[in-house]
Amino acid sequence: MRTDRRRIQTAVLGEADSDEPLMLPMEAIELDVFRRVHEDDTFWCGTLLGGCGGQLTTKLYTDRACHFAHHPDPDGLPHVCGRRSHGVDSADHLYVRSAAAAWLAGRGEQATFEYTRTDGAPIGSVVDVRWRQGALRVHLDQAVTPVWDDGVEPVLGTMVPVDRDTLIRRWYVHRIRLDSVGTARHVQIGTEAFARPIEWFALDQCEMTERGLSTPAIEEIVQARTAPRPSLWAPGKARKVPEPEARAQALLRRLVYARRIEAVPLVKEVCTDIEDLAGVGEELQEQLEAAVRHARIWRVEQDEVRRKLFAKLNRAVEERKPGRVRRLLLRVNGTAVEDRTDAESAVYERATTYFDSLDDLTRDAVEAEADTERGARKAASRVRTALQHLRVYDAYTVDLRSQVEELLQSAALAGDLLTRGEARRVEVWKKRGARGPQAQLHVARRYWIQRSCPRCNAEQGKDCVLIEGPNSGKPRKDGHNERLQLIQDERIAAQKKALQQQKARQEAKAPAEPTRPASASPEHEASPTRPFQERPQSGRRGQAQEARKNTAAPRLHHQVPRGDWYRMGCPRCHAGPGTLCENDDRVGPSAKRQLPHDERLRRVLQSDDRSSPGEQQQDTRDERQHQAPPPARTARPPRPRRRDGEPQETEGSAARTWHAKEVTCPKCQARPNYPCTPHGPHQERVEWAMKFTRKLWG
Repeated sequence: MRTDRRRIQTAVLGEADSDEPLMLPMEAIELDVFRRVHEDDTFWCGTLLGGCGGQLTTKLYTDRACHFAHHPDPDGLPHVCGRRSHGVDSADHLYVRSAAAAWLAGRGEQATFEYTRTDGAPIGSVVDVRWRQGALRVHLDQAVTPVWDDGVEPVLGTMVPVDRDTLIRRWYVHRIRLDSVGTARHVQIGTEAFARPIEWFALDQCEMTERGLSTPAIEEIVQARTAPRPSLWAPGKARKVPEPEARAQALLRRLVYARRIEAVPLVKEVCTDIEDLAGVGEELQEQLEAAVRHARIWRVEQDEVRRKLFAKLNRAVEERKPGRVRRLLLRVNGTAVEDRTDAESAVYERATTYFDSLDDLTRDAVEAEADTERGARKAASRVRTALQHLRVYDAYTVDLRSQVEELLQSAALAGDLLTRGEARRVEVWKKRGARGPQAQLHVARRYWIQRSCPRCNAEQGKDCVLIEGPNSGKPRKDGHNERLQLIQDERIAAQKKALQQQKARQEAKAPAEPTRPASASPEHEASPTRPFQERPQSGRRGQAQEARKNTAAPRLHHQVPRGDWYRMGCPRCHAGPGTLCENDDRVGPSAKRQLPHDERLRRVLQSDDRSSPGEQQQDTRDERQHQAPPPARTARPPRPRRRDGEPQETEGSAARTWHAKEVTCPKCQARPNYPCTPHGPHQERVEWAMKFTRKLWG
């Protein structure tokens, strides 16, 4: 979207003196909804925004940002307005007033607000919030220098500088920022302390205490500062140290801390205290003198850095580079606030005078450049966050589409702020994004773990590892697609082979079936003949043939009601009506079958298909006449006991109960008849066996 520097993004609602801010959406589709919501409202270039007080209208564009605009002059002349700030942050002081009023009202306080104008600062730079028990001064920009000891607690915007000495002396400072959420601005309160990143909190997480405005981070800082230092020795083994030596050791630690935080005034103070210290031993005195010598060398180096900083600032003023002047002034305010020489003060005054004398167009250009720099820094931060999250991936999958797109967009905005390593990692994801995302295959780990990976060369039984990125060599979340593809290819090949075998069996069976011409059928037959039923073979081959027959149709014990299972005798094991079938095929652990033979169930089904009871009796008499007499019952040899390691037969019947030790554990991959490690059996193994049993029983 092309940037329009003339756009007005904020207004006030209802009248020119209103303090109710409003932000216009930039997208055309959002502006349509905005217009419908505020169909009966009027928008004004409010006086509290520094505007002219004229009425505004909304402008809809599809090729650039939508914005507010003044109503045209009746005489056709261009409208003149002295408003300096038009962006989304131009009404932040009104959003701060609204949020603070609601926050204090929820705590039973009624506040007053004042938009202070100090030394010609524009309206909106400072907001004073006062209530019965306290006061805050919010600095949204650096037009007004914060005052730390006048009884009003400062809250600084993100661009207001603060030096290290102030952070050390005050322990912490408050920060404030406003984030755009839709067409509103939400207030965030931050806590900045030395050597700690700024921690941000919602306004509802903050409280007012005796110390003033407090956040959860401030409570931790105060507790850490006020807590007594733990002793290095046990009370019974405490070693008495002379007071001068203990003070010398404390000064050495303080000097190291001051150099680490680059606080020049604190280093000077500690060096003076060390030089005034007396009564220490000879060895410790040598350490103190060496520390002071190194501190003096360090101070000379810092003075050189400071001299170069002011020289760059003076050169930027001479070359008329307002953007560079602004950046260097921020550095000077952060590192060289105190103890300035006359020459440094003259350079600083000259720079501030030059920057204050810039016209509005130049200031807008500088602010736009600063906004671009801030956007680039935020984009670089988003890039680092995205790269941190993508460290555990070495392939571009569909689930990562949004994250990769955001990474590439942020990297384009960050530009040169990325390091070489970050730029290389972004380039890798850019190449992956150009090839497009690939679908992640899904195969159970217990299957692909049994094969080696052709991509990362992971051995059988080992997880795949990352082959690219900073986490190279660490375990991967899922297996590589190349490893999973082997399993899927095998499954597809097995399915094709099974289909071919089934087709071949059907083709071989078709011509073998006897066909009977219609003329050969006797005319006196009243009903069709029964199909010839062959007695199934016993053993594994017969069970396998029976299982293949039953794959297409439901199991027979599902077709026959449970109460009719044993209504008739079994033609296979000659069990009488109401008696369980003999377990002649060793399906299950007991001597009797848990389900009747399929021949018995088929006989029940055929008897249910008769048209009348008389016909059923006639069929029964015919069957008894043609049925061979049952063989004489002889003593059956003792049934051999099945060994523990011997698997049970499972084909040909659903009567199978699986135990936990007979299946592979999905948690620890323990093989059948092997115990789970370290403690078992695992609940997952028990549930897996139950699942097998439920599947077999239907």
